[in-house]
Amino acid sequence: MRFLLPFLAGIFAAAGSYAQTDMVLKKKTLGDSILLPTRELILPDPFNGEKALEALFPGRHYNLSKTYKNEMVNWSCPTCKAVKYPDANDDEVLPFPYKNGVATRLMNVMDFSDSSGMQYKVISFNHSEFEEDGFQTSRFTGGLLGLAKFVKTDAGWKLRMYAPAIKAYGSFSQSPTPTPLLIGQEQYAFVLKHSNGPGGGPFYSTLYLIAGINGTYQQIMVAFATEKTGGDPEEGDLSKWTSTYSVPVSDKKYFRDILITTKGEYDIANLDGFPVEAANQLKKQRKAGKFVMVQRYVYKGKGYELQPGIQVKVN
Repeated sequence: MRFLLPFLAGIFAAAGSYAQTDMVLKKKTLGDSILLPTRELILPDPFNGEKALEALFPGRHYNLSKTYKNEMVNWSCPTCKAVKYPDANDDEVLPFPYKNGVATRLMNVMDFSDSSGMQYKVISFNHSEFEEDGFQTSRFTGGLLGLAKFVKTDAGWKLRMYAPAIKAYGSFSQSPTPTPLLIGQEQYAFVLKHSNGPGGGPFYSTLYLIAGINGTYQQIMVAFATEKTGGDPEEGDLSKWTSTYSVPVSDKKYFRDILITTKGEYDIANLDGFPVEAANQLKKQRKAGKFVMVQRYVYKGKGYELQPGIQVKVN
């Protein structure tokens, strides 16, 4: 099922793009080695995220930033084997690398260090289809996320783990920026909040968790409807909520349990978005009120799974 995305976001994104430039952008043809997860790369110190991105994808670099950040590397790879990566919007996706070329943008640089003093940098980047004007206006398409981890050595910053493409999230060809989450002893994963919903609401958010497994990065958890906003009270849509997440300290060395605590207002006339177990509990309460719900996710070998016994309290 396709969910429509918030209309205003499209207006702002398109307006910013149209204000950028009249320049016709170009792209550079690259070899298929750029997508090898085992490629070797060492960068000089101090670490620079944009330079790291250009080293991974040495295409044509443009900085169109005026009213908002719009810096990219444009490239194509006719010899690369194109693969269809899933999109959180469940829409049809184009094989990557895209036939018309790719625009790759740096999202953020995350800093880490371990108990031995070893320093790491993880960069996140966003792929979208190449556009000669630098636009990102594909409303029903997420931005294809990639991650690269570098470790500091005497020779420089060495590429340690590389996933050039994982999955598409967000809208308007723009992935949400990942944020780090400590899920084990010196073990970090990355959280993305993907928001969606029909025009005028309600808008739902889903949390996704990415982590390094078997030498690459991949999605290991999805928590649906962790936020709901924008419902129309005149149409009886009175339920709304927000969530926080935490990783309690435990004796698990890696992949500790994750708790998602959701607080908000419910109305038994509209319980869309609630887990079935929680909805059944709310149906036994008074017609409407405030609630707190706690969901526990436990790692089960290939990923996190929601556990039965969801706690729901009303007041």
